[in-house]
Amino acid sequence: MARSIFLCLLAICFIANVSSAPLSTSPNPAVTAHNALLKRAEPGTGDDDFPDTEPHPNPLDQVETAFNDAFELAAYVLNSIDDDVDIFPHYFNGGDRAGVKNVFLAIFGTTTIPENPSVGNDLLANIHVQREDTEGQCKDPRTLAYMHDGETKNPTIVLCDTAFKKKAVTMLKGADPDKDEDKKWYMTCKPLEDNGHVSYLMNTLGATLLHEYFHFDGLVQSVFGAPIIDQADPNGNPIGYGPVQVYDNLNKDLAPFNADSYTYYALHNLWHVLCQKDFEAPRPGTDDADPDCGGKVCKT
Repeated sequence: MARSIFLCLLAICFIANVSSAPLSTSPNPAVTAHNALLKRAEPGTGDDDFPDTEPHPNPLDQVETAFNDAFELAAYVLNSIDDDVDIFPHYFNGGDRAGVKNVFLAIFGTTTIPENPSVGNDLLANIHVQREDTEGQCKDPRTLAYMHDGETKNPTIVLCDTAFKKKAVTMLKGADPDKDEDKKWYMTCKPLEDNGHVSYLMNTLGATLLHEYFHFDGLVQSVFGAPIIDQADPNGNPIGYGPVQVYDNLNKDLAPFNADSYTYYALHNLWHVLCQKDFEAPRPGTDDADPDCGGKVCKT
């Protein structure tokens, strides 16, 4: 039977029928006026790459929902990280907790947990999101997205076609979660509970965007004093992609400088809260074998 839970996260309350429907949001009017004074933003898109065409949901709708889902992932971390003794240690050293928290705070441009985590740091407005494959990286079927010019003030996030196979968590325009034909657009607890492990199934389009935000040096580099990258061994082989590599396997001294460590920590934490379930460790060759990426670990 589906479980309904009522969550009040910071200043936004959510009602989630977590086993069969996505999270719905309702902003608290008391903080809306307050936050109108704050410099908060999200990345921009262009009409050429994301025309607002029928039918809905279209890729523009998916991206706009993903902006919200990325903020939600970060907000859930901030709501739990201080007291998290169960999930955090699988991804980071305990001594890095304050720094990791500050990285997630940087998404909102605040030094404390934001009252209304619905929009982000004004620096995010410097990011342009596009579908044009500037560097040709989308030719690799494992690639969901990548950041171009992350060391500059105006970076670009390229979303590959594969990224749009990833689902939404919060409400998506044109997709009614109560209609059977529209449920394909949403990730819910049922497949995660059936699987029972931290896995690629947890990944969403919002998490893909969040991963790329961590590559924006101007946003997060100052926290640990070095860029957050995708860690590789001396031969260039990835060692920090996907749930298997970042869960208890990546050297935790490298974790603060690895984007997927933050991403899968946030995903693990979100679904733990929404599904009210403790997930087991990911299994190599199973929980990192994403069919959206050819049965391999996705690259972002």
